[in-house]
Amino acid sequence: MAAVCVLCFTVAHAGDGAATPLLKDALAKIEHGGVRLIYSSQLVTPRLRTLNTARGATVAARLRSLLAPLHLRAAPLSGGGYVIVRAPARTPAPAPALRAPAPARPAPDVETLDRIVVQASRYESSVAGTNRAARAALESSPETHNDAVRALQVIPGTAVAGYTARTHVRGSRDDEVLFRYDGVTLNQPYHLKELQSLFSPVDPAAVESVTSWTGIAPIEFGGQIGGVVDIEPRRIARPTVDLQASEQGLSAMGGTVFGGGRGTFFADLRLQNEFSPVAWIDTSIGAPTLNDLVVHATWAFSRHTALAAGALAIDDRRKYFSAENSQNKSVNGGETYAWLRLRHEFSAALTSETLISSEDSHENVDGTVDQPNVAVGTLAEHSWHSVYTVREDIRGSPATRWSWHAGAEATAVHLIDLSSGSAQVSAPFAPDLRPALILSNESATARAMTYAIYGAVRRKLAPGTIIDVGLRRDRRKFRYATADQQWSIRANLRRDLSETTTLRLGWGQESQADIFDPHVHAGIVDPRSLRRITETTASAEHEYPDRSAVRVEIYDKIEGTPYSRSTYVFSPFALLPELALDKVHMTSRRSRMYGAELSLTSDRARPLSGSISYAWSRAEDDIAGRWTPRTWDQPSAVKVNGLWHSGPWSVAGSLSWHSGWAYTPLLASATTWTNPATVTLSLAPLNSARLPDFFSLDVRLAWQHRLGAGVLQAYLNLYDLTDAHIACCHSYAVLAGPSGTYRLIESRSPWLTLTPVLGVRWHF
Repeated sequence: MAAVCVLCFTVAHAGDGAATPLLKDALAKIEHGGVRLIYSSQLVTPRLRTLNTARGATVAARLRSLLAPLHLRAAPLSGGGYVIVRAPARTPAPAPALRAPAPARPAPDVETLDRIVVQASRYESSVAGTNRAARAALESSPETHNDAVRALQVIPGTAVAGYTARTHVRGSRDDEVLFRYDGVTLNQPYHLKELQSLFSPVDPAAVESVTSWTGIAPIEFGGQIGGVVDIEPRRIARPTVDLQASEQGLSAMGGTVFGGGRGTFFADLRLQNEFSPVAWIDTSIGAPTLNDLVVHATWAFSRHTALAAGALAIDDRRKYFSAENSQNKSVNGGETYAWLRLRHEFSAALTSETLISSEDSHENVDGTVDQPNVAVGTLAEHSWHSVYTVREDIRGSPATRWSWHAGAEATAVHLIDLSSGSAQVSAPFAPDLRPALILSNESATARAMTYAIYGAVRRKLAPGTIIDVGLRRDRRKFRYATADQQWSIRANLRRDLSETTTLRLGWGQESQADIFDPHVHAGIVDPRSLRRITETTASAEHEYPDRSAVRVEIYDKIEGTPYSRSTYVFSPFALLPELALDKVHMTSRRSRMYGAELSLTSDRARPLSGSISYAWSRAEDDIAGRWTPRTWDQPSAVKVNGLWHSGPWSVAGSLSWHSGWAYTPLLASATTWTNPATVTLSLAPLNSARLPDFFSLDVRLAWQHRLGAGVLQAYLNLYDLTDAHIACCHSYAVLAGPSGTYRLIESRSPWLTLTPVLGVRWHF
């Protein structure tokens, strides 16, 4: 904490003391959102300052609020973007007979209190270096792999196991992150959930921006304790087309404006197949077919009332086989989300938003395992669930010094999970690791309701000091089970030490009560135990005159509730986890996660820009009285991102390094034998060893050329350019020798190795 205070004191005296921001800096922030602006330095001089803040729901409105007081205007260009020119001079009115007093100059607009960022740990991309990760940043960063959900992985303090869209945020589990698209909660939004969850179903072409919280999020985001990813759908201001073809598949997005500008519509379709990077991981692993579709429309009934409607459809058909483990698996599944969102402005000080959404999901799984001298078995599973949600949010700003927010949410869930499977395990794996016969039979049907009410108050205590306090109550109720309820409180304080230096402090207690995977015994639902954490965060950030910025954050998270779960100590991505040999049940009495993060970002508008971050962290569970590192515990991690562009060329690079993850070795009394009964197998203490350090370098090379009404782009993505073959997983097999002896074989599988993806894109 002392280090943070010293930094704050140092940078607080480095500010230039300017009364208002420079106009060129305000325009650069708009350009970060992917808007092309052209202007002369004779109009936008280096020292010209703004009179108003950028306000408005559209780019045109924000530009107007900045430029009009300076007698400038933004004229739209035919190819997209704006050129800044002088506003036409007004014809002077005839002089009156008697000279009237000159009208008072209107006061500059003041940024509304509810738009000021109070919470620490709020990001959208370290590549963008701003508070919002615009679509252009998502598409140009190789680390996001052209995947909107992966914007979270660019942020300091996140841990990622190789090529996967799942992310651990500041030591949390990967199922503790809340994802929303257009306000709709997405439950585990991944393709290939059982195979490293390689992709999310959200195409950056359907995204305007992504906001992520790795710390204490606003009170309306409840239900998960790890982090928040809030995705804003793409805004359509003119006819738009975006076509793309690569080894990952095909995608097509089209949008338009109708009704005289009152309505907008876009649809985005992606088709991914066996030519996607999953084939580069192991060409013998199978041929998945992954499709997703996003449809979104808006309609403005008036200046004060607007309706948004959308749908997200996911279709997965996969067949896998692993020669190494002799497993086969076929999966057919799909998910469909649909929603309506109505926004109404009663007055400038009172607005409401109503959301109605539904989700339907189904999955059918069939698989077999036939590994000689180890295990033989079959599995069949069918799961289905439906979710219906209603949410109401009301915001008010009765005065310039304070605002309030209140909301309520109700969700109904219906679950069905039917499975039937068994496997016969051979010695020496049985009885040392698993019983001779593994059964995976379940018939679960459950209905649940969750309710939430929440509210927050934001108040300006003094110039440059704002406090935000929120309170939330969640209730979970399964049919035939006792209801439980949880209270959450979150408080954040922002202190502007100068116009360029900000200090943020946060504290909160949050809960997660799972509803999608309950225990069911003899028809009686036994909800999984509640997870509850207490979190404290502190951050200081400073922006320099050249628009580079430095940020320091520290955090401490304590999970004080016991939590039981199953884990896989050899491979976390087994094709048939229900029949896996390495499945271990563990209970943590409490958990602790703490760390510090330092990041430096430069102005992305420069020809050469980038960011660098270092995170020191620990994530540990108290298991049987011993502090045990979590599998994704990485004491040190470095992320470096760079972007260079000149003319039609651009090169982006992303380097990641972190300490090796923890794992559990298998101990054998002998590596060869003739009688399996004489061999003893046992697991070492959980996560008592570590893999080698992880190092990866991703590069994206792009060239673009204006073609007709649009832009043609060709690109080459090189994932894991170092081709380090860093191990992720262990597997064991028994081989029979010619003399009647048997031998235990250990192998380590690498993460994704060198993977080139070549593509072409045309858009306007």
